[in-house]
Amino acid sequence: MLPADQYLRTENRIQMPPDSRDFTAEARISPAGNCHVWSGHLADGTRVFLKQYPETRSWLQEKQAIQQWLPHLSPELAHLPQILAEDPADRTLLLSTVPGDSVEQIWSRLEQHDDVMRSAGAFLRALHDLPFEDTDEMPLSESLPMRLESWIKNHENSLSEAEICTACKRVGDGTQFLGDTRVPCHNDFQPRNWLWNGSQIGVIDFEHAHANHPAFDWIRMETGIWLQQPRLRDRFIEGYGIAPAWSAGSARDAVGAIHAIGCIVWGTRHEDKSLVAAGRRILR
Repeated sequence: MLPADQYLRTENRIQMPPDSRDFTAEARISPAGNCHVWSGHLADGTRVFLKQYPETRSWLQEKQAIQQWLPHLSPELAHLPQILAEDPADRTLLLSTVPGDSVEQIWSRLEQHDDVMRSAGAFLRALHDLPFEDTDEMPLSESLPMRLESWIKNHENSLSEAEICTACKRVGDGTQFLGDTRVPCHNDFQPRNWLWNGSQIGVIDFEHAHANHPAFDWIRMETGIWLQQPRLRDRFIEGYGIAPAWSAGSARDAVGAIHAIGCIVWGTRHEDKSLVAAGRRILR
């Protein structure tokens, strides 16, 4: 955490409701993250978070997810953030706290691994099943190979020829995605964005949320914690209720390749060595 005095106070937050302008920052959290987040409180003592986004897109994505998707989910599934105030000009959201401890931070001493995975699976299935009208006319079988091409085109010497070749072979012409449809996705669904209060999961950080192939909500676990503890995949599927066809075989491998190339390119661009290493490990 950074000291509270490093909170960048601005005078242009006048569009936010009066109570949010009384926000007092106590500490900056996750200083290495893409977004700037400060913990603090309002004048009445209410604990809150102020989140500032690097670009309008991520601000809009979190706003849409919280306001348009999450209200349709049962509160019994997960604890979720609410927007208390917003400032488009400053790309900030004032967010309610979500109860629980970071699953990533308590994992080594947590005894309820199975329960956490089942809860995560149940939440994700409900999110994916939300009624959704896909306005993108391009099918995933065409758009996903193009997404890979875009990463490669803009890789700025961060990729080797072998990595490009491996990814292109796994994705191919995209026929493995024929018939698959976009659904509401978190797109960064993994333990670092989960909280646990002993009985119920909490899910945070929806700045990457948008309609996508559902496998992108599995891939960080497929290439991470499930490799270390394969039985947790089974517990997650119990919560999800089904092992979809795309959760194995060529579709999973193709999504993994796109994800890996994105990790290498984005990680190189932002000097995130661990992300680059993760991407390269997936392509081996």
